[in-house]
Amino acid sequence: MKLVNPSEHQLQASLCAYLKVAAKPGIFWTAIGNGGRRSIGVAMKLKREGVQRGTPDLLFVLPEGRTAFLEMKIKGGRLSLEQKAVRDQFRALGHNWAVAKSFDEACDFLRSVGVLGELK
Repeated sequence: MKLVNPSEHQLQASLCAYLKVAAKPGIFWTAIGNGGRRSIGVAMKLKREGVQRGTPDLLFVLPEGRTAFLEMKIKGGRLSLEQKAVRDQFRALGHNWAVAKSFDEACDFLRSVGVLGELK
């Protein structure tokens, strides 16, 4: 799927629409609503509830106790220091973690970890 200069929201939304029909049966996935602008009061409430900076955009729970995490960025987007720290921690703990700057990059990663089947 090709989007011309998509926003990060559009990129992630198009991937999620595709996952609804293309993810293998039994795979659990969800977005982690960690970003966006919010009031200071809401931000403080979420922080007390355990929301942490740097948490990736999408979580995938896979067979055999495996997990995968995907951070979506638009072309030219960069990981924050917190995102890099979380990436390094997740990888050190043996979890699959990737950043994708396009729909195709996201699908390549998701195929590699078993969320999507092979292309036919």
